[in-house]
Amino acid sequence: MAPDPTADARDLFDRGHAALAANDFAEAVECFARAIALRPDVAAAYRARARAYVQLNRRTDALADLERAVRLKPDDPAAFAERAELLFRQKAYADAIADCDKVLSLDAGWAAATGLRAQCHAALGDTEKALADFAAALEHDPDHAAEYYLARATLWLDSAQHTHCVVDCTAALNLIPDHAGALRTRGLAYRELGDLDAAEADLSDAVRLEPASTLTRLALATVRVAARRFAEARADCDEVIRRAPNLPAPYLVRGGARQSLGDLDGAIADFTDAARLATAAPTPLRLRAGVHATRGDYAAAIRDLLEALKRNARDAESLNQLAWILATAPDDTVRNGEQAKECATRACELTGWLTPESLDTLAAAFAECGQFEQAVNWQERALAIAPPELLDEYAARWELYRARKPYRMA
Repeated sequence: MAPDPTADARDLFDRGHAALAANDFAEAVECFARAIALRPDVAAAYRARARAYVQLNRRTDALADLERAVRLKPDDPAAFAERAELLFRQKAYADAIADCDKVLSLDAGWAAATGLRAQCHAALGDTEKALADFAAALEHDPDHAAEYYLARATLWLDSAQHTHCVVDCTAALNLIPDHAGALRTRGLAYRELGDLDAAEADLSDAVRLEPASTLTRLALATVRVAARRFAEARADCDEVIRRAPNLPAPYLVRGGARQSLGDLDGAIADFTDAARLATAAPTPLRLRAGVHATRGDYAAAIRDLLEALKRNARDAESLNQLAWILATAPDDTVRNGEQAKECATRACELTGWLTPESLDTLAAAFAECGQFEQAVNWQERALAIAPPELLDEYAARWELYRARKPYRMA
């Protein structure tokens, strides 16, 4: 009897699906490849092999198979949907949107495509389209509502709409109470809203559910720093660094905690490590300069700030910090009023003349130059936009300049 390629291909196809179910992805690829060799015109075989390729992290091969599948069966929305999902993972958002559009043109009721398209629009920063798609997906695909709530919550968080973020995370948690991602996202929103107790509770629960997540534990550390619980924040960062020693962020957070605990040597060591790991970032050097200034080593602080500005000449915070030292250091050999004015003016320009700290520094620089009328004027502008916690300090300097006296750091 002559061999039956179709029957043999069907048998190999079934064996491939059995291998997929057993998580034997290499065997699945082999079976589907042999099936395709016998019947290269069957789109489903390419789609199935693409799923195995994805599990083997061979995404280029998976995309090639899905391309063949859509060419063989251009009226099949499933092939476009699977390719859209893979393109989304590859961050090819515009291409994923095009495939979602194709899915919906073939089957308007394919709600999952609407949800995926919403996430693509959100990733591209098109908030209006993303929100419209999320609303439609929530209405028509309730089985995946928790996923859509969390994706929309992430969009709200990125858009600084923190109250909306909390609402959507809570909706997701009502559906899946132990959803670590929703707890982490809501915790971050609570942190931005200033509700540190709620933020710590959510992030602690998320760490309990995902103890290996360095991102979550680091977020918890930042909340504990904000709550002035520095020893606990330091312990959190210790664990993050143990798990991910090459990330600069935990060294920055731990350095700040150590500085607040009075461990200045430890703070300098952490900021030095962060500067080594983030070779283009000015922040570690700026923070280390702050520790040097606390110790009264203004020359070392200035060296760090100049190095920070080599990394980024437009870093307004480094410019402001340098100007402050040049204008107010108690060491006569360090101060340079004209340079302080130059740096402070540049910091004000970079911040649109809207940052009270930069205006306050510019006033101090004018005072150091003996130009007290200008110092009073700039200090009044700083006072006009200063937050409540800085009003007394700024007012005291305003009185000092009215008395024609410069300001000196303690």
